[in-house]
Amino acid sequence: MTEQTTPSAPLNPPAHPVHAPFFSRFNRFDRFVGLIMLVLLGAIGLTILLGDRVGVTLERVGPLGTARSTGTITLQFSETMNRDSVPQRLRVVQVAPEMAGQTVSDEAVLATVTGNFTWNAHTLTFRPDAPLLPGATYQVSLLPGAISESGRAVLSEYRFSFTVGRPRVAYLAPASSTQPFNIWITDPANGEREQVTFSPSGIYDFSVSPDGSQIAFAEKNSSTGTMDIKLLSLDSGQIEQLTNCLDAECKTPVWRPDGQVIAYERIDYNSDFAQVGVSPNRIWVIDLSTRPATTRPMFSDSQILGYGLDWSKDGQRVSFFDSSAFGILIHDFRDGSSILVPSQYGNPGRLSADGTRIAYPEIVLTENQARSYIQVVDLATQEQRPMTTPDDPADDDNAVWSPDGSYLVVTRRYTDDRYTRGKQLYKMNIADGSVEPLLVDPLYQNGFVMFDPTGTQLVVQRFPDPVAMGDPENPGMPEIWILDMVTREAVKVADDAFVPRWVP
Repeated sequence: MTEQTTPSAPLNPPAHPVHAPFFSRFNRFDRFVGLIMLVLLGAIGLTILLGDRVGVTLERVGPLGTARSTGTITLQFSETMNRDSVPQRLRVVQVAPEMAGQTVSDEAVLATVTGNFTWNAHTLTFRPDAPLLPGATYQVSLLPGAISESGRAVLSEYRFSFTVGRPRVAYLAPASSTQPFNIWITDPANGEREQVTFSPSGIYDFSVSPDGSQIAFAEKNSSTGTMDIKLLSLDSGQIEQLTNCLDAECKTPVWRPDGQVIAYERIDYNSDFAQVGVSPNRIWVIDLSTRPATTRPMFSDSQILGYGLDWSKDGQRVSFFDSSAFGILIHDFRDGSSILVPSQYGNPGRLSADGTRIAYPEIVLTENQARSYIQVVDLATQEQRPMTTPDDPADDDNAVWSPDGSYLVVTRRYTDDRYTRGKQLYKMNIADGSVEPLLVDPLYQNGFVMFDPTGTQLVVQRFPDPVAMGDPENPGMPEIWILDMVTREAVKVADDAFVPRWVP
């Protein structure tokens, strides 16, 4: 007997489809990304609730370790700052070495440094009003509260310190050899010296940048007879050519005190013009604020000829001897005005640091000899004041201002019973014209003189006098000496060397 089965009733489909859980539709990676987004949203919400706990930060500061006495202090912020909010919170003070890096009370401050501020994007540069003291320790503090343009603040104090190095001396050497002249640097503290250029054709002259980090020099081209201005970095040793004087001599670089412009003298050979001779000296400038550096005449008037340029400390005035007008031309860039001081001597003289006066030698012709004396001109009133009279028994030559403008250092040779074959160094007081000896040695004659940035030392180029020494075998090669203006002690730092310059 066959067993029959009753077929089961069909299952009714559900009225609504049943969906899988929401997250089951995403793979593992999708779920991971979603989790990260939730975490970030939570962090943002937490930051909003708690406020900005980091604030504006400093990304770079300097100097650190050892600094130069004429260098600047820089602070680079993480974002654009409200420029009025920073200077009032920046403090630069001299401290004892053991206090570096610590909180310094007012009683522990040895000196407070004043200066001016400039900005370049996120970076603040502080330039002290006066050179920092060699060997001294300084601390820079930025107090909290400075704000950015977006409203974020510097939340905590930041401080760093540095020690100022002692100045060195650069010069050309060797003077006595047929080898090309090159630049050397010596450290007077330990006598160590280093050659920093290796030109096969020779260096004509040079100038150290105001902050002591670079040297601009004129290098000869032995194959063409031309010269070009080049720039040496003392930190990296790299050399950059600044001019391209294919048919000219470009020489005698002089830095503007802010380090952004170099003035130099240019003589064009005019080789392509048969009927045109070599041009006289004209003043050109190199603008280092452009990249690459650009060069142009300082004056649009091609009839302004000159040599021996000098800058005022603020860079607003220049002086030089204008050979077309036969006098010393002082030009003011603020209003474009010029003053001409007639002079028969041809010496360009020297501006005082503040640019308000100029000192120069004027020549006196008598029946038996030619002598010179020092005059000072007040550029505001154009009043001329002889510091000595033509009748005085003295022959004065170069005059160099002290940094504070209170006195001159002059090279002088007396013509009475104080006579010496070579010129000696004397200090001439501006207020009353009194003179006192600084460095007098009949066996030497003195030439180039330059103050260090602090005004406490002189570097002097000296020549031993074989006749005065009674030593005809002495070649009389130039030497470099340093004179301490406080102790009046003179120390020789280099033999067979010339054209000394301070390296702050």
